[in-house]
Amino acid sequence: MERRDPVQLFLVDDHPLFREGLAYVLSREPGFAVVGQAGTAKQALAAIDAAHADVAIVDVLLPSVSGLSLVGELTTRCPGLRALALSTIDEPGLIADMLRAGASGYAVKTQPPEEVVDAVRAVAGGSRYLPPTISLAQIDAELSSPSVADVGRLTPREREIFELLIRGHSNDEIASRLYIARRTVETHRQHIVKKLSARSIAEMTRIAARHGGVAGTDKAIEW
Repeated sequence: MERRDPVQLFLVDDHPLFREGLAYVLSREPGFAVVGQAGTAKQALAAIDAAHADVAIVDVLLPSVSGLSLVGELTTRCPGLRALALSTIDEPGLIADMLRAGASGYAVKTQPPEEVVDAVRAVAGGSRYLPPTISLAQIDAELSSPSVADVGRLTPREREIFELLIRGHSNDEIASRLYIARRTVETHRQHIVKKLSARSIAEMTRIAARHGGVAGTDKAIEW
C-alpha cells in the first residue's frame, strides 16, 4: 500500500496535557498530520474509521480497557493501520506483549521528543521500532516465552490493592486509602505475588495490561 503524505496520526492517551503536547510536537514535523485524538479505547474505536489514520500512537495503560487490548482490536479492524505503543514502562515483557498484540513499535515517554518522532517515522515507513536502551535479545526471549498469569485468580480486595500497586501507591498509602492496617496490605500483597508469580511492580503492570485492566476482569471486554 502506498503511503500517503502527510502521514495521518491518531493519538490515544488518557492524560490530556501529555496528549496535547505530543500532538503539538508531531504536528510541527514535516510530513505528519494529527487527524484525531482519544482518551479511552471506546472513544478511539468510535472515531478511528472517520479519521482514516495511517498510524495510531497508543498509551499502554488506559482506563477500563488497556492499550494492549485496543491495539489488538485496531489492527484487526483496520488492516492498513500501524500502531506505535507509548508508555512510561520499559519492561521487556510488556513490550513483547504489545508486539504480539500487533504493535509495530514501542517507544518510552521518557525518550527525547526527536526519538519519539523517529519512532513514528519508522513505524509509518513499515519498520519495527524499539527504544535504543532495550536489548533485542531480551525482547526475542520474551516473545518466545509463555503468556502471563491471569488476574482472575485474585479476590476482589486483592484486585483493588493490585490496581493501587500498579498505579504507584506505597503500602502505607494503600492502607490509608482503604482504611486497613499496613500489615493487612502486606499480607494481600504477598498473596498477589504468589498467585501471579509477579516479582516486581513492572511484572504486575504487564499482567494488568495483558488482561485489559483490573476493573474488567470479571467479564468480557465491552467496547
